Order: sequence, then structure tokens, then C-alpha cells
Amino acid sequence: MSKIKLTVILSLFIDILGFTIIIPALPNLVTYYNTTYFVISLWITLFSFFWLFSTPILGALSDKYGRKPVLLISIFTDVIAYFLIWLSGSVRIYLIARVVSGIAAWNISTAQSILSDISKDQKDRTSNLWIFWAVFWIWFIIWPALWGLLLNFGIKTPFLISMILCIINIVAIIFRLPETNKIKNKILKIKVNIIHIFKDMFVSKEKKYYLIFLIVNLAIMVYQMSFTLYLYQHFGISWEQSWFILAGFGLIMAINQWLLLKKIWLKRFSNKALVSISLIWMIVCYTWAFFFHSLIPVVWLIAVSAIFQWIFRPVFQNIILWDNDNIGLINWNIASISNLTNIFWPIIWGYLIGVWISPFGIVAVLIAIAYIYSKRVCPTKLA
Repeated sequence: MSKIKLTVILSLFIDILGFTIIIPALPNLVTYYNTTYFVISLWITLFSFFWLFSTPILGALSDKYGRKPVLLISIFTDVIAYFLIWLSGSVRIYLIARVVSGIAAWNISTAQSILSDISKDQKDRTSNLWIFWAVFWIWFIIWPALWGLLLNFGIKTPFLISMILCIINIVAIIFRLPETNKIKNKILKIKVNIIHIFKDMFVSKEKKYYLIFLIVNLAIMVYQMSFTLYLYQHFGISWEQSWFILAGFGLIMAINQWLLLKKIWLKRFSNKALVSISLIWMIVCYTWAFFFHSLIPVVWLIAVSAIFQWIFRPVFQNIILWDNDNIGLINWNIASISNLTNIFWPIIWGYLIGVWISPFGIVAVLIAIAYIYSKRVCPTKLA
């Protein structure tokens, strides 16, 4: 594997670490700051809100000036945010740090743009984009053990470790990562008007594909960010037990992403076929999960659906990027769409759990809408 890919993998791993490692510590942070769950959970909303507005701007900057400087700025901002949280005992500083981080983070979109830059062809780009999802699921395998280990050394330890890893990542990028954007768009205008940014997103030629991605991502996030709560409410599965279930998912996903991608999925199926197969299987699995009321069938159905979910994402992202020079802008638009769903999923799930409704029925309906729309509106690009 090239040094560029290794450096990008390190960046992705640290970025996912910084975002997800805080989630298990939320109950402990409530006690530490002597506040409420609502106040502590605001970090997700604040991060997502500010990231939503900043990502298209940063994507355009990476197209104009290069991936490397944008990536370095983003990671340096994370260092500042983690340092503020680690140093201060104030919940206000904690929330301000999440705003700071949200303004110039997440690094994933820039990393995906780098992987797109170094791709030799369309299938190679899909394969490279798949690296992110493999890293994501490998992280789920080690998360439970790492979280328990770090908290033994204090509630602030995860933030300190994240800060140190970000500093290591900055050094690695400076010395090991060359600039991959060889066709910088020097005449690209950077729009700071928020209305114009989202107008471009939804009136561009990619708008139909953005809508499909939005619907699928919203459907997935409804269950994904609340799966452990669902397991606890319906089956009495504790947090520790549920994360070992997710670790099992991670192992399955890692095998699928690293071993089966080139040998089966990309070798035997076209992009159009993979999109259709993925959406259909997700519809089937979530529909069955809605009607089942026992733990083992639900877990297996979600595991199978997750395989096709992570097939769909990189393949469809590659379709959106097809024959387009503004790779950075598109990747950051996709990130903004994903982040938009992060703002709305707590509202949706909060209502569902209040009335004891399984989320899987709504997920199946949303994905079915996305499938029908993709077949009727996007026949050319999916061919």
C-alpha cells in the first residue's frame, strides 16, 4: 500500500476516533460537569450544525488551493478543540470547543478527495473510497475495549489521547503526504453566502443524486445512532453488551470491505447493479426486522443490511463523482448532506421511542422511496 493511502488511513482513523470516542463518555461527562444529558448531548447538534455550513466552503478551498493545506488546518483545529476540553472544567468551554471543531472539521471529506485524486479509473476510485468504510468498521471492533481502558485513567483521557494523535497526524501529513490535487481550479469562486452554497448543492447537475443520498442517509441514521438504545428498550441489552454486538458487525464489515470488494462486488457487478442490489436487500432486511420481535433474527437482519449499506455508499458516491473535476466540492457537499441528517435524527428517534415504534419500518419505506426515485429519475448515470 502506498504511503499516501497509509497516511490517509491514519487521518481517517484518528478523525473517527475523535468523533466517536466521546459518545460512550457522555454519561460520565454529565456527572463531571454537573449538568444535564440535554446540555452534554448538544455537542452533537453544535458540531453538526456548524459543520453543515462550513463543509462546502472547505471543499471548494481544497479544489482551489489543494487538499493538504485544508487537511492540516482541519486537524489543527481539532487539536485546539481537544486542548480546550482537556484543560477546562467548564461545560461552556466544552460546548465552545465543539463549535470550534465543527467549523473546520471533519477530515473525512478531504481524505476521500485525496483517495479520488490518486485513483487510476472508476473502479479503482470505488475501491479507494471503500477504504474509509473499512477503517470505520475496524474501529468498531476495538472501540469497547479502548473506551474502557482510557476511562480508567480519567474522564478527560480520551480528549488528551485524541489531541496527541492529531499532533502525530499533522507531522505525518507534513512529511509523508504530497499534494494530490493536480488540477487546481484557480478561478473557482469561494462563496461564503450560505444561501448560495446550498443553492449550488441543490440546483447543480448532481442534485438528483444528492437527494437520493439524503434519503438513504436519513433512513440509515435513524436506526444507526440509536441502535444501542433500541436494543436496551426492546430486549434489555446493556450498553456493554450492545457494543460487543456492534463489534461483531465491525468484523463482518471489515472482511467485506477489505477482502470481498475487488474479488466479488466490483469484479462481477456494475455500478448500476450494485446500487439496485444494495437498496433492494436493505428494504427486505429492514422490513423483516420491523416484524420480528426476537433478538437473534433482528441482529442478523441488521448485520446483513449493514453489508449492503456499506456497499451502496462508496459506489453511489463514485457515481456522483463520475466525470467531474470538482471532486473536493462534491465530497464536501455529500458530507454536508450526511451532517444534515445528524441534526434531524435525534428528533425523529425521540418521537419514535416515545411512542414505542420500531424505526425499521420507516427506514424500509425511506429506502424504498430512494430506490424508486433512482430507477425513474437517474437512469443514465446509473447505467
